[in-house]
Amino acid sequence: MGYSPNTFVITLTGLDTLSTNWLAALKVDILSNDCQVLGLYTTLVLDMTKTLSKISNFRFVILVKLIFLLVSLMVTSFLHAQPLPYLNTFSATEANGKVYLNWVIASGNTCDGVRVFRSADGINFDQIGEISGICGSPYSAVSYEFWDTLPLLNTTSYYKLELGNLGFSLVESLKVFDFSVKNYQIIPHPFARGGTIAFENPSFEIARIRIFNLNGRLMWEDEQNGREFQISAGSLKAGLYLFEIVLSGKIVKARGRLLVIGQ
Repeated sequence: MGYSPNTFVITLTGLDTLSTNWLAALKVDILSNDCQVLGLYTTLVLDMTKTLSKISNFRFVILVKLIFLLVSLMVTSFLHAQPLPYLNTFSATEANGKVYLNWVIASGNTCDGVRVFRSADGINFDQIGEISGICGSPYSAVSYEFWDTLPLLNTTSYYKLELGNLGFSLVESLKVFDFSVKNYQIIPHPFARGGTIAFENPSFEIARIRIFNLNGRLMWEDEQNGREFQISAGSLKAGLYLFEIVLSGKIVKARGRLLVIGQ
């Protein structure tokens, strides 16, 4: 699944218990035109100035720091999200519990080695591998691959490349689930504000989930051809539930218990 790091969401919650539940969500889409970006920054600062004028000095200092952090992230994202003429493709896919990375350096481009980075949050990246030596070719496109044999499990992983002197790639993201103990994963468990029930579905068959209370009453159901069911906060009241996932209307793929708290 491709992920372009040009969207950030920062949520600011009430900074003390004496204030009302103050909540502001800022979603910033970095545009490809510098003038548009400048206009976006200006609008953001003006909007935040109106808000800052209404709050205490203590919270003013904290929010100013958050604004500077936001703008810094926006600038970094804008610079890294530009079209990459030196990279034809970059993809990340799961294969037998491992992550396979493949990329193609465009003809006419060479670089001094490739470094592979991984992140659990899309912001803080650690190097997990390297292909040393001259990469690419002046005459033809060249394909490369890398295996992450110990990927992060049951969460979203983000990958990017640094191609020597050429710069960074865009970011690719995917999830790798651990089904070695049971054929489903509940993340998080127990549910507090909704969550995910993931299951094995390598052929992407039509899957239906049904969730029952302990009296056998159907409380929630859904159908799709992926391998994750997203259950939003408030869909189920606090309590213990039983669930069943059926593939193609006939094969029971998973059965389990789901605990919901604090909904």
